[in-house]
Amino acid sequence: IVVLAILLGLLGLAGWFGISAWQAKQEADAALTAASGIQESISAGDMDALDEQITELTDHVHGAYAQTSSTIWTMASHIPYIGVDVTAVRTAVTAMENICVQAMPGLQDALRAVNGIQVENGTIDIGGLSEAADGLAKADTAMTSAMRQLNGIQTPHLDKLADAVEQVQNRLEPMQDMVHNAAVFASVTPAMLDSDGGAPRTYLILSQTNSELRPGGGLPGSWGTMTIANGTMSIQEFAPPPAEFATPVVTLTAEERALFTDKLARVPQDVNFTPDFPRTGEIAQAMWQQSTQQTVDGVIAIDPVFLQRMLAVSGPVTVGNGVMLDGTNTAQYLLNQVYIDVPEAEQNDYFGDVAATVFAHIMQHANSPRDFLGAVASSIADGHLKLWSAHQEEQKQLLTTPIAGALKTTASTPEVGVYLSDISQAKMDWYLRREVSVEYDKVGISGGDQYTVRIKLTNMMTAEEAASLPRYIVGPFLDDLTAGQVRTGAFVYAPAGGRLVDWTMSDGSGFDGITVHNGLTVGTKTITLGPGESYEIVCHVQSAPGVHTPLTLVQTPQVEGRTD
Repeated sequence: IVVLAILLGLLGLAGWFGISAWQAKQEADAALTAASGIQESISAGDMDALDEQITELTDHVHGAYAQTSSTIWTMASHIPYIGVDVTAVRTAVTAMENICVQAMPGLQDALRAVNGIQVENGTIDIGGLSEAADGLAKADTAMTSAMRQLNGIQTPHLDKLADAVEQVQNRLEPMQDMVHNAAVFASVTPAMLDSDGGAPRTYLILSQTNSELRPGGGLPGSWGTMTIANGTMSIQEFAPPPAEFATPVVTLTAEERALFTDKLARVPQDVNFTPDFPRTGEIAQAMWQQSTQQTVDGVIAIDPVFLQRMLAVSGPVTVGNGVMLDGTNTAQYLLNQVYIDVPEAEQNDYFGDVAATVFAHIMQHANSPRDFLGAVASSIADGHLKLWSAHQEEQKQLLTTPIAGALKTTASTPEVGVYLSDISQAKMDWYLRREVSVEYDKVGISGGDQYTVRIKLTNMMTAEEAASLPRYIVGPFLDDLTAGQVRTGAFVYAPAGGRLVDWTMSDGSGFDGITVHNGLTVGTKTITLGPGESYEIVCHVQSAPGVHTPLTLVQTPQVEGRTD
């Protein structure tokens, strides 16, 4: 009778736990759905939908937490073997509970402040963003702590449970990034826009041409400055870059000299040979100071893709030769058609005028803050807008966000870089189609995750175009090239603490060299493609031993270019 009573009691507890687990799962699933909606609402700037989804998220997380913090779950967590799985679920739900209680209120207040930002007649009014900074900082701390909890969970034995925990991590990581970036934005923006009663700021703007690629973007063909006083922007004249310097303007490392030559710090058009934008910013500032005796507070890199997105917000603008640039044609015109329409001798002045005109137009007519911030955010995400600050404390914060364009040298945040640099000296990269993918393989022998990186480059120009388009587009400018050939330097960066495992090339060769940059292993390859030709690289990379954070792909900013 006693044994039977015990068995019945255990069955009852098991039934109780089963019902509780089912209820917790239902609540957690609903919470994750709400979390996805939150990211969409933030991106769209829809505060009404955001409030509803945060309420929904919080209610469902509270429901899941009520189940997993009960006595039966505490008891189950001590059962051998299955206790690991129960603890994993409890930890995941507790992390979500902490996010709802500690992070969501500050996030809501901050996003209302962001929605209050106004851009009118060249002036940016940041509204209550300064007041929201403290709340965002607390939300950022709470999110970071919660993600540390999640990432420290011991992998559950049950595959479905392991997948569920991974799903929670994957859903919350983008939210963590969003909160962190917003916290940095709220912290540094008042001073950078001189909205805090400080001193006016002057920024050097590099206007890049992606039809002649550099690892960090495109050839910086026009340089100009922008001054901000009390949030009001004034654009100074853009002009061709300074003249070449006889010696490097900064001391280059041996790694930099080996990879990029001393042109990196001597030739202004090559200042972004390095994919590490903070280094580009330092060098560009030094070049500008030596050339003009003007010290700038930071460096901003933009390109025609960024301008096109902003013109989609501000409306079209007519430039010097009567062409109307808008949210659909700006990239194509400035990266390709302009070299057909405008004589070569006039192009430098033309680009300077266009950069100043378009930038000034955007700042005068970007009257939809939500769309304005959306265009800025998307341009930051894919590398078409970058920023370096000469102010050390600001730059320290910016380095943790995508706008810095910095190489990641920390093993815990693995990143593989695929960067391209034009060697043709023509304007052929509008026709260079690029396909890059990353796929998880397995846990490698070293204990780090292994991935397959596939890179395919195709010269989309036709033989007829090579024979008919202006030499300034098709070349050749090198003795061993013919019209329509494009020569590209490719750089593949392994994750920090990891390595390049092996590689195959479509022509049976290998990397031209393996070297190191900022502590990262780099494989280099020079590729020459005639019209219609393709080249493929398949490379296996491993993250650092014991690192299982998903690998991030970062590459030279893409342009749509020719795809047909």
